[in-house]
Amino acid sequence: MTARLCAVPNCGTPAASGYSPHCRRHKSVLRRQGAPDQRGVTKAELAPYTARIEARIAKNPDSEAWPLMEEAWAAIVVDAQSTANHRVGNRYQRSAANEIAAIAQDCNPGKVIVTVLGMVLFWHERPLRFASDESLRVQIARRVRALSQRHVGLRYNHRTAKQVRVYREITPKAAAMLGRKLMTAFGGVGLQLAELDERDRKAAHEAKQRLATAISKLN
Repeated sequence: MTARLCAVPNCGTPAASGYSPHCRRHKSVLRRQGAPDQRGVTKAELAPYTARIEARIAKNPDSEAWPLMEEAWAAIVVDAQSTANHRVGNRYQRSAANEIAAIAQDCNPGKVIVTVLGMVLFWHERPLRFASDESLRVQIARRVRALSQRHVGLRYNHRTAKQVRVYREITPKAAAMLGRKLMTAFGGVGLQLAELDERDRKAAHEAKQRLATAISKLN
């Protein structure tokens, strides 16, 4: 009987089991990243986009948009704290709520908002970097979660006789729920800021073109 192969194109590795469409490696990637062919977004990769968001905020320091977004985050935190204290209900919702409560304890609201807006800007300019809407939500959750150190611990490695960092993974469903909450709250704003960036780049390009045209007409 021919072994069932992983459903990811060009993988060719046998599926992890008769019930799984993916091999062990892609099954693990799916669980951690939100899609079997999704690469995790790194802090360095996101940095140029968050820098542009911070520049926009600095350019408009008195805008009412920033405190309103902080109020929106505060409302998410209050709702999460209430959900986290429930002993009954959906365990994935409680997990996502616990993550939000932990992030709120470690991070100032501005950092959370800038990270989400940066991810939306990244997605807007490089949509093919994300395998699906679900993986986008998971990546948003992972980048925001990385702002907190509460999911990081230490374990003693007897082989090397050293302490090593270990990371507590969030379940895919909880990560998607967390990402969905953040995208619902700030996704629209992120897209509007992306449009402002496009406007500014277009204006700068047109100014360069006008200058080049004017120079070409000099005697």
